[in-house]
Amino acid sequence: MKSQKLLVIAAIVCLLVGASSAAMARNDCPGGSIAGGTFDEIVITDFVDCSVVGVHVTGRVLVDTAGNFSMIGSLVENGDVRVKNSVSAILVDNQVKNGRIVARGNTESFVIRNVVFGDSIRVVDDVSGGEFEEQQVATVLQNLVFGGNLSVLGNEKADVKENKVRDGNIICRANDRLDSKDNNAFGGKVRCSKSFLD
Repeated sequence: MKSQKLLVIAAIVCLLVGASSAAMARNDCPGGSIAGGTFDEIVITDFVDCSVVGVHVTGRVLVDTAGNFSMIGSLVENGDVRVKNSVSAILVDNQVKNGRIVARGNTESFVIRNVVFGDSIRVVDDVSGGEFEEQQVATVLQNLVFGGNLSVLGNEKADVKENKVRDGNIICRANDRLDSKDNNAFGGKVRCSKSFLD
């Protein structure tokens, strides 16, 4: 009788350990796309491609180590949009309220025509040992930030054009190749140069 109980307990432990490791590879985009609807959050920590169009997210959007990720024409409230260490991040025509947009350490990041209220946009290459890797290619165009900064740092190549910030700064530093023009910071400064120290 005791041996049967021990076998049952061992089986339960194995199931619990298996369930916890499976939960780590989360994929809230099982069919490869999400069109419309309201979600508490979207989390992708599995190497998959995902296209998100016209959704309302009341919390965070977290994409880590994915394939090609795109989010277009969506509203995110009270949470960040973070896409990092993925093949591509395409963030176009989104609104983020009480959160920030972060594209970090991707092969390519396209951050275009987004509006952020009360926080910032950061397009930054991944950091290893305190120095920028300079691998990410970043395209940051026609974004509008209210009450925060727009920072484009440490990328291999960065196109930063026609962005507007109110009550914040636009900062472009340590990008290996930088093409920056027609950026405006109302109530702040535009500081865009190749040098990290400028």
